[in-house]
Amino acid sequence: MQKTSKRLEITDILAELIQKLSAEEVEVGVFLSLGYLNPPYDQIKFNMADKMVLRALELCYGLNKGKVGKMYSDLGDLGDVALELATRHGIASATPRNDGRRRVPQRFGEVASAESGTRDENAAEPTTMKVHKEMVAIATDEGSGSQDRKVLALSNLLKKLSPLSAKYSIRIVLGTTRLGFTEQTVIDALSKILNGDKSASRKIEEVYNIHPNVGFIAKTLKIHGAKGLARIQLETGVPVLSQKAQRLSDPEEILEKMNGTAWAEYKLDGTRVQLHLDRKKLGLDKKTGQNSLFAFNSAAVMVKTFTRNLEENTYQFPDVAESALKQINAQNVILDGEAIGYDPKTGRYIPFQEMMQRKRKHNVGDYAKQIPLKYIVFDILYLNGKDLTPLSLVERHKLLKSTIKGSGVLEIAKHIETLDPAQLWQFFESSKEKNLEGIMIKNPKSSYRAGAREFSWIKLKRSNTDILEDTIDCVVLGYYFGRGTRANFGIGGFLCGIWDNKEQIFTTFTKVGTGLKDEEWVELKKRCNRIKAKEAPKNVKVPKILIPDVWVKPEIVVELGGDDISVSQNHTSGYALRFPRLIKFRDDKSATDTTSPQEIVALHKSQRKPSD
Repeated sequence: MQKTSKRLEITDILAELIQKLSAEEVEVGVFLSLGYLNPPYDQIKFNMADKMVLRALELCYGLNKGKVGKMYSDLGDLGDVALELATRHGIASATPRNDGRRRVPQRFGEVASAESGTRDENAAEPTTMKVHKEMVAIATDEGSGSQDRKVLALSNLLKKLSPLSAKYSIRIVLGTTRLGFTEQTVIDALSKILNGDKSASRKIEEVYNIHPNVGFIAKTLKIHGAKGLARIQLETGVPVLSQKAQRLSDPEEILEKMNGTAWAEYKLDGTRVQLHLDRKKLGLDKKTGQNSLFAFNSAAVMVKTFTRNLEENTYQFPDVAESALKQINAQNVILDGEAIGYDPKTGRYIPFQEMMQRKRKHNVGDYAKQIPLKYIVFDILYLNGKDLTPLSLVERHKLLKSTIKGSGVLEIAKHIETLDPAQLWQFFESSKEKNLEGIMIKNPKSSYRAGAREFSWIKLKRSNTDILEDTIDCVVLGYYFGRGTRANFGIGGFLCGIWDNKEQIFTTFTKVGTGLKDEEWVELKKRCNRIKAKEAPKNVKVPKILIPDVWVKPEIVVELGGDDISVSQNHTSGYALRFPRLIKFRDDKSATDTTSPQEIVALHKSQRKPSD
């Protein structure tokens, strides 16, 4: 997979891998191939920096710090360092080598290349399950002395591995697997196994959208075949992929898309939060630290919140969890809504960036008091064991009203229903008076389409200052050193791209060199340097004239404003944002949750002209 960027070939290799893995090991095998240990909503992080991995390599192969450090400086990748050291110094050092040497077999029954190295035939390499178990033990080791224990455990694991296994184990630990595929490619591989082509991908993706655990889906299909998809249901504790909205700027066109009455709600500048409560499941996450904040946690009830990126963030919202237990009249429920801070003296909502101070894992209780919030609930997806997503918005809303009781942190989103474009525009204008982002218009007859971006939800936003009527969410692909005073920061511009889900690549969209405060340049460089890459990531398409001085893994999402969108021959997206400026960092969004190419085309067509 590393040697090809062709998606069809990667899909074929993945399909063969999944077929060769047993039902027992296929789930963790899929996770490890993606470079992580668990599904996104239950992710475990190793928290091992380069220095700790260097120590593990030194300990494993009995080398001094300078020698391993020199190799790292020359090769630029600790996975490659592990490969070379394991090839030179052998593995399972306690087992003497015999004369019989073999190469690790490759896919399609081919003989391995020299990269695979050699190992003792009598030294049994640990199974996939064993390696995964040891990695989980390393990642979950916490407390006093845990860094030294992690280094020792990783060193001991490396001693048991072949050179090629050592290379990719190190990359998994550091999060630098770089094989150039996502969960969507795994879904296509599963479809290929079932039908020989991508014809089943849409159905598998729909199941993934309500139960985003691609390893579990692979295991279920392995055991039960295509019929297994029906066994995978929506459940509490497993977040659903959020439905997303299209963009339009004309109320009359929006009403045409609704094909009838429009349901309109205020669009809040908060953070999307999915809340899960289940009184039949035990316990809140002990790692959240909530026990020191609220006594209600003595109740053995599962309450969790998740971001739109599927990450659990219950620790940020202890007040939401507390109020949910009091206000929700149900045994189990999944709610979709927006958490937004407010000023209790004025009742006005506060900016997103201020509220996101709650992202810190320490002193959350203090921030909860300083920045109280409301959880504005606009949908209900699951109630008392029943999946509600196939129901219409009107039907779901009736159930929502009967589920949330009393006053508190949880509030049901206010809405209007109208057939009149003038009333829709008036509602939009009232959102601006309230200093909100705009309005969200929904089709009251529509079901909840998990993970979809369709015209059953449409957002109407307008900037007061820019010619461009909306902001753009982009991902940082790299940065440039800069000249003059910017040289002091070591960064003078950065390259941004958007995710093309159809092609499964990041394409370039704009180069930002102005509009940042000094502290924002410092912050951006700090973030970029944490995720520097030796070369362009495989799934990034950048023209030669835009190659940055420093590549970064596509992880940092930024919201940009600009004057307009123009057709571009220089950018690989085919479009460019003119006079871009940073609005804010979007830590609540994943790299693949940028503005889509289709949205860029729509914004380009609908944007106001300078003379408007």
